[in-house]
Amino acid sequence: MTGQWRISRVEVSHSHPLNPKLSGMFSANRQLSMHVKDLIQQNDQAGIRPSKMYQALANAAGGPANLTFTEKDVRNYISRHLRISGDKTDPKELLKHFSRMKELNPNFFFEIDVDENHNLRNVFWADARCRAAWEYFGDVVTFDTTYKTNRYDMPFESFVGVNHHGMSTLLGCALLRNEDTLFFKDKFWVGMRSTQRSESMHSVFDKYLNSKSFLLQFVRQYQHCIIDNEQKELECDAADLRGIIPCVSSSPIEKQFQKKYTNSIFRDVQDQFIKKADCNTEIGVSDGEARPAYSGGPKILARPA
Repeated sequence: MTGQWRISRVEVSHSHPLNPKLSGMFSANRQLSMHVKDLIQQNDQAGIRPSKMYQALANAAGGPANLTFTEKDVRNYISRHLRISGDKTDPKELLKHFSRMKELNPNFFFEIDVDENHNLRNVFWADARCRAAWEYFGDVVTFDTTYKTNRYDMPFESFVGVNHHGMSTLLGCALLRNEDTLFFKDKFWVGMRSTQRSESMHSVFDKYLNSKSFLLQFVRQYQHCIIDNEQKELECDAADLRGIIPCVSSSPIEKQFQKKYTNSIFRDVQDQFIKKADCNTEIGVSDGEARPAYSGGPKILARPA
């Protein structure tokens, strides 16, 4: 015995029938065209999940059977070619991305904090849109640290203000390695509750961000959140151009608010005027001088601008 095998007979028949439709499932026949790769890249940057991408591509082709690739091929292409793999290269790619953004727009701002071993510790960035919004709506700001959606489980902090429509608006954001307890007491918040603003922004973040995102992908997906938020503001601006809400009283104060405020904010102010109209008044006497007095209900105090 030499330890070698010799073929003595070959059986060419198969134990199961051949199906030509299955030929596309063999690895040798599966491929992604350049057009499909471009579509995958665009969808990935928009924060669309691989399963949704594959479903959309299959629908466009008339069904999965007409595709020359599988959902696994889509996932592999994303992980191998589109996303930065490795904790060491990810921060470097993030720095390159921020530097390019700064070159495109000098108003883009970022800070990256590293420890003595050059490991990423904290990141902060704000694009030109956010910085412009800060100039108008930065008088009252909430700083939310409750959203943790990235592969490093770093707390994602958003600086959130309120725009002229009463909507939450993004003013900047950060990724922190550690978080300290950011507590305010006996402060005037202009009717803004931190939890309320946080929840409204989380619903926007959930459309684009996910727990498997690398740093660079996370930043790109976050940019779509800003664009989404800006689009909603433009829609509210367009709605205001269609007309104004009529006053419910002859008060010159209400008329002034009607001219200066957006419809969203004026509705809240007008609600106070409606409540004021329901107040009962009577003549009271104090220190020998008659004066009108409220018997109950809300009061509105105002002063000239």
